[in-house]
Amino acid sequence: MLISASELQKRMAGGEQFALLDVRELEQWQTASLPGALSLNVYDYFVPDSTPEGYAAMAGAFVHAWQQLSVTSGATPVFFEQSVGMRSPRGLWFLWFALGADGLILDGGVDAWAAAGGKLTPGHGAQAVVSAAGAPICQPAMQQLAATRCETIDADQASTQLLDARRPTEYDGSFVHECCARAGRIPGSKLLFWEDVVEHGRFKSTEALAHLAAEAGFTPSKRVIIWCHRGARAATVLVALKLAGYQDVAVYVGSWHEWASHRELPLLSRGY
Repeated sequence: MLISASELQKRMAGGEQFALLDVRELEQWQTASLPGALSLNVYDYFVPDSTPEGYAAMAGAFVHAWQQLSVTSGATPVFFEQSVGMRSPRGLWFLWFALGADGLILDGGVDAWAAAGGKLTPGHGAQAVVSAAGAPICQPAMQQLAATRCETIDADQASTQLLDARRPTEYDGSFVHECCARAGRIPGSKLLFWEDVVEHGRFKSTEALAHLAAEAGFTPSKRVIIWCHRGARAATVLVALKLAGYQDVAVYVGSWHEWASHRELPLLSRGY
């Protein structure tokens, strides 16, 4: 799932083919990126509805963007941003979900690449945005990585745990994004703040991640549905849990933005 800058440089020098995918803002790619990197915006897409139909539309949006990049057959995709945040893990999650293909995250991102002596050049060439415009409807290759709203509502606590990856103030309802209809959290959720799984722009060690998840009350024997505001931060925690050995993990992509808009759905806030 992860590759260090030095390992990537070594393997590229040895002749291995990689598709370098810069998931930062377009202007950042155009200014300075890894040589030969393509630009792919995986951040701005928001699922129309966390249903099987909505997820098929989301998978189609990614497939459409992927096709525009004309990634070399046999090249290993490597997603990167300035340092590990909420974009490169979301890129890898999209690849798994929509295409069932494997890829890597450049641990430490552009900063680590430059620190390891890697050259940076202005980005040019193929660019794509994961967008509904012109996208087909596609059956996701790994639909189990996306929990529907109904699955999240009906989650059985005996077999499934809900993980809120947002900041503590969002969890307790003292802060809410202006675009959200209500403040609070999904009942039954436990907090694991997404920024706690990274350190100095890299993922923490597998041992540290496993300890962090256990401390927050999670167990690898249960399915974990992860959510945040609009589904990006949740992907970072999903990758962290997979690194820690969790097998059955998913993102509720609509997350709080969607949940809060359905006023018939319950919520908790202010420590309750």
